[in-house]
Amino acid sequence: MRNLILTLTATVFFGGLAPAAVLIYEPFDYATTGNTNGDGAFLGDGNQSGALGLDGTWSTEINNVEMEVRDEAMAFTDDAGNALSTAGLSIRRSGRSGFTTNSIAVDPAATAALTADNTTMWMSFLYVDEGFSGPDSSVMLASEPLALANNHTLISPGVGVGILIGESAPAANATVETGYYLGSTETARTQSTLNPNDFENEVFLLAAKINWKPNGTPDEIFVFDITDLTTEPTEFEAIASDTFDMWLVEQQSLDTLNIGETQIDGFDEIRFGTTFSDVAPATDGPGLDGDYNS
Repeated sequence: MRNLILTLTATVFFGGLAPAAVLIYEPFDYATTGNTNGDGAFLGDGNQSGALGLDGTWSTEINNVEMEVRDEAMAFTDDAGNALSTAGLSIRRSGRSGFTTNSIAVDPAATAALTADNTTMWMSFLYVDEGFSGPDSSVMLASEPLALANNHTLISPGVGVGILIGESAPAANATVETGYYLGSTETARTQSTLNPNDFENEVFLLAAKINWKPNGTPDEIFVFDITDLTTEPTEFEAIASDTFDMWLVEQQSLDTLNIGETQIDGFDEIRFGTTFSDVAPATDGPGLDGDYNS
C-alpha cells in the first residue's frame, strides 16, 4: 500500500550541515496554497524558503497551470509495511495544461559535500501520477534553472543529474529514466520499463545513486524503484543506469534544485545524501529492528 495518506514527523536539524545525515531535505513544510489556479498563491510565489540544505526561496515559471502546495502530505510504505519518515505537505499541479518549472538555490556547503570525486551521492523523492499521461516530470540537481518542463530544457547550457519521467519519442509510453546534462541545455537519458501512469494514484519512492569518479573516468548513475526501506538496493537491481564524465569543477557547480512538470503529478520528500539510509529513513515497522534510520 504505497498511497496511504498520513503525516509523520521527521527529525532533522540544520546548522552547518550537522548533525543531520541528509544534506538536502525538502518536505514542503509550507503554508498550503490551495488548488485554485491564478489566485496568486503557488509554489514559487516568494513564500517558500528555509528547507534543509537549500538557500533562498523557490521561484517558478508558469505556463497556464501553477504548482500548488497541497493541504496533505504524501506517504509511502514498502512491501513489508515499513513507512518512510515524512513531514510537511506535498506539491501538485491541479491541471495538465502547459507546464511549470520550479527552481531553488542549493547551499554551497551541501553541494560540496555531495559532489566530491570518489564519493557517492544518493537522491530520492516521492512521486505520484494522478491518472494522466506524465511525459515530462523531473527532479534534477543542476548548474542552471529549468526553462521548460517539456524535454527538461535548461535556460542555458550547463551540467546536471537526476531522475526524469519522460517519453523517448512523441506519444511513446512515459517511463522513469536516468538523466544528465553535460554542457548542454538538453538531457541525455536512459529509459527503464517503469511507467507510473500504469499505476494511477500509486505513490512511488524513486531513488538514484551517483558514483562520482575522477576526471576522465566515467561517473555512474543508477535509478531504483524502492520497495524495501531496510536494505540498500544493489546496482544490479537498478531499473535504469548510465555513465557520463562530469569533471569535478562541473560537479561542484551543481547549485540549483529543479522540479519540472507538465501533467497532474505530485512530488514530496525530496532528499539528497551520501548513503541510502540518508534518503530512505524509515519509522519502526515489521522489517525494522528498533530505531533504524530514525
